[in-house]
Amino acid sequence: MSDAITPVGMLTNGVKLVGETMLPGASLLMDGNFVNGAAHVAAGAAAVAFVAPWAVLLVVADSFSKSVSGKNLWDHVNIGKKTEQAEVVAA
Repeated sequence: MSDAITPVGMLTNGVKLVGETMLPGASLLMDGNFVNGAAHVAAGAAAVAFVAPWAVLLVVADSFSKSVSGKNLWDHVNIGKKTEQAEVVAA
């Protein structure tokens, strides 16, 4: 059984999500992934300063996704393309 399905896993993910609302990259920092967490903190700060609020949401979503599933947000979006490429290679 996956850790995210257990009550403790759900509570942990909830705490990570609340942390992300305060500091982009917080969920990765809570996992002990300091390099990726610091990169997301820097990207979030740059998005706040130079881009737009929607860019901060992308940084937060990517950080939470990386923390919970181990995949970046971009990997979740490109799942369909990866399977098509695998079918072409297999053929």
